[in-house]
Amino acid sequence: AGDSMEPTLRDGDEILVDRRPGPLRDGVHVVRLDDAVLVKRIDTGRSGKIVLISDNTAYSPVELEAGEVDVLGRVVWKSGRM
Repeated sequence: AGDSMEPTLRDGDEILVDRRPGPLRDGVHVVRLDDAVLVKRIDTGRSGKIVLISDNTAYSPVELEAGEVDVLGRVVWKSGRM
C-alpha cells in the first residue's frame, strides 16, 4: 500500500504475480527487503546490482547488491478502480 508506484499502481489495485523461476529482467516486481514486501520497478543493468525504482518521482531509487533483495515474482497484470 502507498503511493510509491503511482501512477502505474495505486493503493488498492490488485496485481497478479508470476512466481515462476527464470532469468531476472527489468520490469515491475514484488520483492522482499528485510521484513518488508514491496512492489518496485527493477533495473538490472549494473553487474551484481539491483536498483529498486519507484514510479512516483518523489521517491529516490535504491541501489542494492543483488544478494540483499529477494525477488518474489514479476507483476504481469493489474486491476484497479476507474
